[in-house]
Amino acid sequence: MRSVLLGVLIVAGCAATLPPFFTHGACTAEFDATAGQLEAARPELLTLKTAQQYLSAHALAYRLISAERCESAPLRDVDSCPGGALLMGAVPVANRICRYYRDGSVRFQLGFNAHEQLVRIQTDMNPYGKLRLPLIGELELSK
Repeated sequence: MRSVLLGVLIVAGCAATLPPFFTHGACTAEFDATAGQLEAARPELLTLKTAQQYLSAHALAYRLISAERCESAPLRDVDSCPGGALLMGAVPVANRICRYYRDGSVRFQLGFNAHEQLVRIQTDMNPYGKLRLPLIGELELSK
């Protein structure tokens, strides 16, 4: 009985590591789609007001970070403050395997200068994991 239980646990453990190998680029495709959508919409995001209108119209949740708030207490995800307001949001990842093994959302930042003009579009997602095997080398997970 113990050997059967041990065998089942080993098979279940191995099976739990397999899904990331079968995404066929879905995780990267979701990231690229979100980044592409924001880059394609750049003409509609040129000012703070039009960017807020665009995000609201496309049901993209965001939060507005003032320049003072960004400078006084920088957030963990912000590399540098743009000098003006910052719009931060996240788009949920649809693929369940990607959500579990890579990241649950694609985060975006729209940085504006003091004149409320767009100066930066940044999209982020956790990097895909790598499995290091002695004889094979590195295998990329959830790419």
